[in-house]
Amino acid sequence: MTRTVATALPVWLAVVAALVVVAVVVPTDGWWALLPALAAGAVLLTFVIQVSLQSKDGLVMRMLVTVAGIVLILLTASVATLIVQAALGSAS
Repeated sequence: MTRTVATALPVWLAVVAALVVVAVVVPTDGWWALLPALAAGAVLLTFVIQVSLQSKDGLVMRMLVTVAGIVLILLTASVATLIVQAALGSAS
């Protein structure tokens, strides 16, 4: 596993875990308000992981890959949220 993937994977898994917790704990009306907070937390986690590494070579590329993954995961979660809310709205 490359260093880029090794530093991005924990952040991506944390985002997915946070999304699952939000989906289980928070009512569907509150999902949209928490997505930006999850994104901000993931970016902060990215900074913490990248700064903690001894090697600064490739820092920008590692952060770019990590943040791009965060955006894709949250995009997928946003689309899923729209689908769930549309399904619940049509069921009522």
